[in-house]
Amino acid sequence: MNTATFDRPIPDLLTDRLGFGCGRLKGGGDKATSLRLIHAALDLGIRYFDTAPPYGLGSSESVLGDALKGRQENVLVATKVGLARPASPGLMQKARAVVKPLASWVPGVRQAVLKGMARRAAPSNLDAGFVAQSFEASLQQLQRGRVDFLLLHEARSHHELAPLQALFERYVDKGRLGAYGSSTGDPLYQLVRFGSVLQYRCPPPDATWTTVAPSDVLHGALRFTAPAVQQAMALDRGLTDQLAGLLPRGTAPASASGSLALAYALARFDSRLLLSTNDPRRLVTTVEQLQHITASPDWRPAMQNLHAAFAPAGVPCAR
Repeated sequence: MNTATFDRPIPDLLTDRLGFGCGRLKGGGDKATSLRLIHAALDLGIRYFDTAPPYGLGSSESVLGDALKGRQENVLVATKVGLARPASPGLMQKARAVVKPLASWVPGVRQAVLKGMARRAAPSNLDAGFVAQSFEASLQQLQRGRVDFLLLHEARSHHELAPLQALFERYVDKGRLGAYGSSTGDPLYQLVRFGSVLQYRCPPPDATWTTVAPSDVLHGALRFTAPAVQQAMALDRGLTDQLAGLLPRGTAPASASGSLALAYALARFDSRLLLSTNDPRRLVTTVEQLQHITASPDWRPAMQNLHAAFAPAGVPCAR
């Protein structure tokens, strides 16, 4: 078991450690907001963008390509193969526009729609021919001749991956791909390992052991870690006061649980961390709070105390 000391040097948090998850980038009537999201991320210093063909009802890659066009920043782009792009993104966008207002006043509509989509979702297709076509389509949508990372999307143990390794190596040799790996929306133990880049759900705060490599990419800290931060603060007034001291003056710790969760994950792990939102203002607020937290000399001690609040009695801080 490795013990986390929370005192390792951390390079530039924005350019080297943070990435933006593009799952919520959408076209149609939401495209202007999606473009503002990417431009806000760039203005904040974020240089890593993670997308996939089915994200944003099939529009995420093209929106990201449009948003990056004309910008001068050097960025890293990761996309995926395995899950198909929706056949009619425009139609799905219109259907979403109808369902969204209903969901605000009809109980259970959103959950029913999501469950129905999950049942109809096709399993991963990692046939080499399909993957090659998907990759070419992604390059076209992104308006790029090369992507930095290409990840298998929800590979399963029955998939034959040897032909894909040979295919990806050819892409690397031709300069069309930087590196490749595997991704899942689930925890690491459910990931089928492939290549040099692994993307998976951020380990829970109360995990007594983890093995997270610097090349790994973690997602879900805002969704899964922030509630644990809120609970820890509710149980410990002293901890809440300490965390409040990290935040900009006048910021209630309860309103900054997302920023605190990201700060905790950045202190605990050496890997890249994805954050995602569909609100440009929330993105700016979260990152600015994160900058304030990590600039404080009390950041690491506070994160160690936060981790101690998560850990079972007698269990050391673990990585």
